[in-house]
Amino acid sequence: MKSKKEQLKVIVFTAQHKIQGKLHLVENSRLSDILNTESTSRDFLPVTDAIITNLCNHTVTSAGFLSINKKQIEMVMEEHEIKEIKN
Repeated sequence: MKSKKEQLKVIVFTAQHKIQGKLHLVENSRLSDILNTESTSRDFLPVTDAIITNLCNHTVTSAGFLSINKKQIEMVMEEHEIKEIKN
């Protein structure tokens, strides 16, 4: 039986990459719930429609699906929470 999933548009930063895509959450869960869960079955976050930017050489690639190791994540933001500040 499949559990119902919700998609959350996120930007994930690792030491070497910026990843924009849709993170898949179990229905009625929060991003913080998934990040704080300590379980070997939840070491990786599923992301679809990913755009991956290499922060060293600025090359951009895409992937329909990827799994991100939670231990490599330095920062995660929900895309709708981002506000550009103009000087």
